[in-house]
Amino acid sequence: MPKVLIETAFEEIRFSCQRCGSCCHHRRPLDEFDDLIPMERLSEFVARSNLIYLTKSDISNIGKRARKRPEEFAETLRPYDGQVVKLEDSGRIVLLDIPVLKSKKDTTCVFYDVGNCRIHAVRPVACRLFPFRVDETETPEGDILLRIGFNPNCPGIGKGPVVDKGRLEELVSKQFLERSSAIAGEIESLRGKIAPGAKVYRSFPGRRP
Repeated sequence: MPKVLIETAFEEIRFSCQRCGSCCHHRRPLDEFDDLIPMERLSEFVARSNLIYLTKSDISNIGKRARKRPEEFAETLRPYDGQVVKLEDSGRIVLLDIPVLKSKKDTTCVFYDVGNCRIHAVRPVACRLFPFRVDETETPEGDILLRIGFNPNCPGIGKGPVVDKGRLEELVSKQFLERSSAIAGEIESLRGKIAPGAKVYRSFPGRRP
């Protein structure tokens, strides 16, 4: 059983949100990736996008706060049914169709209104983390390394109080454990239906209008 390690890619850094809204724009590299993203290209996709991935807790909290159904604000490649793991091509394809927040035509989040977030109190963990982001890699020993970096272009970097690295690591751990536990549980329920040597892909929600 691999261990999960978390580390920050910086010693000390200051941050204070400037309410510029840049993090509320969802970047999608439309011409560089297909609907199904091979796992070997996932790190490249993550580096070129800033989609806000949602956990089941995020969807539940946002739905209650905004009084909306999941399909009104959460976007998936296949019709949303609460499940992340989809089997296609008679089990030869395992698709991880993780929901993301929907965007408006101008690429802003559906809950963003000129400097104001309408779900700020229950915003997803991914939003709470920004401008910090997580790169997931594997160590030579086979363990999972979650390395926390940051977006140097964010105007809030270098301003305000020193960031609490312990709090960041807590958020990253919570997000990873909830998502990985959900995926592991769904895969276990599909045991016997997944073909030997099945190929695993991540979906690209919102690529098509």
